[in-house]
Amino acid sequence: MENEEGQRIAVALAHGAQTAAQVADTMVATWQEVDAVLSPVIGQRGVAMLYKRSLFLIGSAHPWLAGMHQGVQPTVDLEALKSAFAQQSSANAATAGGDFLQTFYELLTSLVGPSLTERLLRPVWAHFPSGPPAQDTSP
Repeated sequence: MENEEGQRIAVALAHGAQTAAQVADTMVATWQEVDAVLSPVIGQRGVAMLYKRSLFLIGSAHPWLAGMHQGVQPTVDLEALKSAFAQQSSANAATAGGDFLQTFYELLTSLVGPSLTERLLRPVWAHFPSGPPAQDTSP
């Protein structure tokens, strides 16, 4: 996944959410899916370590995420993630979300290769369309 993919996800997050709270909810749902597809392969502790490393790597660009990577929890702390994202503007939350997911993808790719990473995360990325979401025309 290149920088363009992270930008695509950030745009999808921004288009799909009117508020930072909605971006936060999307991030939590995404990480639940990531955990569900990766835990059988690399374990919950492996997912948590990649999650924390990704937070560490983007912390300088998004200081409000700094420190979330600390601690010895063997699982992903989704409540802390939701709280941190909900306190930002929707634009900041969407940008950080795209950067976070892109960094996670790149780390996983460096460990298991691009082909396996793509296959494992394809169901997760399917929730991020390349353009704005379709308008709901139902009454």
